[in-house]
Amino acid sequence: MRARWWIAPAVAAALLVSPPGAYAAGEPVNGEPPTVTQSGSTLTTTDGMWVGVTRPFAYAWFRCADASPGSCLEVPGQTSPTYPITSLDAGNRIRSRVTGSNPVGSASAFSARTAAFPVSAASPAIGGPTALPRLSPFPVVVVIGRTRGARTRITGLLVRGPAGAKVTLSCNRRCRVRGGATKIGAKRRVRLKRAERLYREGAVLDVRVTGRGKVGKFTRLRMRDRIAPARVDRCLVPGSVAPTRCR
Repeated sequence: MRARWWIAPAVAAALLVSPPGAYAAGEPVNGEPPTVTQSGSTLTTTDGMWVGVTRPFAYAWFRCADASPGSCLEVPGQTSPTYPITSLDAGNRIRSRVTGSNPVGSASAFSARTAAFPVSAASPAIGGPTALPRLSPFPVVVVIGRTRGARTRITGLLVRGPAGAKVTLSCNRRCRVRGGATKIGAKRRVRLKRAERLYREGAVLDVRVTGRGKVGKFTRLRMRDRIAPARVDRCLVPGSVAPTRCR
């Protein structure tokens, strides 16, 4: 049986972009993502172009530490098509999410990130949400391997991130990987050789990258039959046990 090779770097939030002609009496389809414009200290998002939307659009805004994948966290309470820039946004980037829905289902599309806001461009944050510091540069988990039937062999597992960040590895009962923590060194990367091995279908491998008092990275790999592992990337908020969705 011929083995299939694949590489799975950290993936940024994918824009759901499908041609309008693909719609066939089903859930909404986005044909063009929203765009964000700035006027003074206010950002405004367009809805983008959609097919099949019958209900009002829903809006959300995300603050991104940098341009790397997975560095964005949703800003609580911002659910309108406009967004007030505050001092919490200084040095960060902003992106919008627009969700269209109808009786069949819903779909979301994201705008591109704005450029980083300088400190002088942000107005005072009065009663705004609490800023959450993030690991910088935000961690990236790169996985390389191949599949052969119901077996998956991880041949490379590399984590890039800030020096001193802690990398923790864990596995479910279908794995035989030794856990424990490793620190990222001065070269800002670490290779998890103990995770580079053969896995059975159903094995679940978790990678956590954390720093004291800062938002970290969570990556889960679930081994599958004949295809590359299913991958989930999330954020780890300080003080919270469960990973948080981040885009």
